[in-house]
Amino acid sequence: MTAARDASRSPAKRRLAAHVLGHSELLAGRVVARARAEMPAYAALPTASTVTATIGILSRLLTALRDGSPLGADDLRAIREFGETRARQGVSLAEVQNGWRIAVRELLDDFTESGKTVRVGARAMLELTHDLLEIVDEAAAHYTGGHRDVEIELAQHDQDQRAEYARGLLLGGLGPADIHIGAQNYGLDVEGSYRAFRARPDDHAADAALRRVLRGEPARALRGLATVIDGDVTGFLSAACPVETAGLIGFGPPVRLGELDRSFRLASRMLATAQVYGRTGAADLTTLGVLPAVVADTDLSEELARRYLDPLGTGEQARTVIDTVERFFDLGMRVEATADALIVHQNTVRYRLSRFEELTGTDLRTPHSAVQIWWAIQHRRTHPRP
Repeated sequence: MTAARDASRSPAKRRLAAHVLGHSELLAGRVVARARAEMPAYAALPTASTVTATIGILSRLLTALRDGSPLGADDLRAIREFGETRARQGVSLAEVQNGWRIAVRELLDDFTESGKTVRVGARAMLELTHDLLEIVDEAAAHYTGGHRDVEIELAQHDQDQRAEYARGLLLGGLGPADIHIGAQNYGLDVEGSYRAFRARPDDHAADAALRRVLRGEPARALRGLATVIDGDVTGFLSAACPVETAGLIGFGPPVRLGELDRSFRLASRMLATAQVYGRTGAADLTTLGVLPAVVADTDLSEELARRYLDPLGTGEQARTVIDTVERFFDLGMRVEATADALIVHQNTVRYRLSRFEELTGTDLRTPHSAVQIWWAIQHRRTHPRP
């Protein structure tokens, strides 16, 4: 307790504080009226309950000033609850602080006017003002703490609700009514298109890219939601949101909100396939094509590899022929382009291609055979023969 507070038991200061305390209801009414006029958040609150709460707080402050004592445990608990209540009512911390500034100004004005009535001198008035500011500083720490704790609680609850809604969409557990209600709550377009995504939690580049897009810079309509499924970072984004990242993110096709479970299943396959083939960046049907099918259907893939690649044997020569066939497919079945890419003569390319056809008994230019051969080569890249 400061020297001023120690001296606050002087009759003049007690008399002034007691006088103001005696009409705290009128004082509270003026404070609430100003707060409602200056801040829409307070204008939206019920007047009667707001005045009652303000009377309670002012009475505690003035009683401490009258008695020359610090705020007690009950006082501080009530002030903390005041901050918690305002947070639950949607009043921001800045608005609560502004409300307290209004209260302090009204108190000081009242001290000035009441000081004339009870004949308190300037020195006692100044000391009482210092005491008030000291008490308000102590109170501020408690209503601020209560407000911030509730803010964190509400933010976590909202985040949990958003995550639960996102999981329901991605896993297909929501009906049409729940989808529409959630879309309204979270600012989503029911008629819009969204892409499901999936990334590994240890891929920091992918995680940072998703966070940037989900924040929506500059701020506008919500671009999507994120959650965690089986330890992976998952969610969905507006189909119009580009994602540039050095990390790996699997994306499903654009769909309506009610079809995100299908998009998510494909996003999961894209991620798994891209990992198998060592890809980075955004992985989707455009970048991977039918590779997810190659990875998923191992029995078929192995049978095709046995049929079209095993006849070539093993060793460097077989690898060279297979690489030439793969490059031939990649370059649109053009011998000249393949020769240029491999830096060999065109006849060398023709020989290797004919050798492949001879050993496997196939025609590389037949679409049906070409697809099977390409499939077999992609499988063997990740499942080499022992």
